Amino acid sequence: MKAPPQATVLLFISALWISWSFGYRTVWQRFSTEVDGVVTSSQDVPSKGVTEYVVRDASGTDHRYVAGATDASLERSLPVGTDIRKEWGRLDYAINGKKIRFPIYFYSAICGAALFSLLWGAVLWLFAWKKE
Repeated sequence: MKAPPQATVLLFISALWISWSFGYRTVWQRFSTEVDGVVTSSQDVPSKGVTEYVVRDASGTDHRYVAGATDASLERSLPVGTDIRKEWGRLDYAINGKKIRFPIYFYSAICGAALFSLLWGAVLWLFAWKKE
């Protein structure tokens, strides 16, 4: 069996890169984040581009959360006393009761492009294989 055509390999690689970068590293990380409580400490770390929080939940337990510069993270530079609620399995969250939405349409389009690249690459590979 011959190697797959170059276009197929490029489409597969781009689909995998998009899925990793936008799917796992952004959507899944945002989806799996869980924070619920009041910010008791907030420290910006400009050299790393992050904000480190200590969030106290309703039972009085402190939890550490680091917000980065991507859509995977929650908002940075929140003041102490801010009530933040982000449930596992949801992409949106609330700050002081105000709902912050995730740019779902943008990420759906990007993940759709990854799926299209994967399927188009498979079709090209199938046609090349049938030509043999």
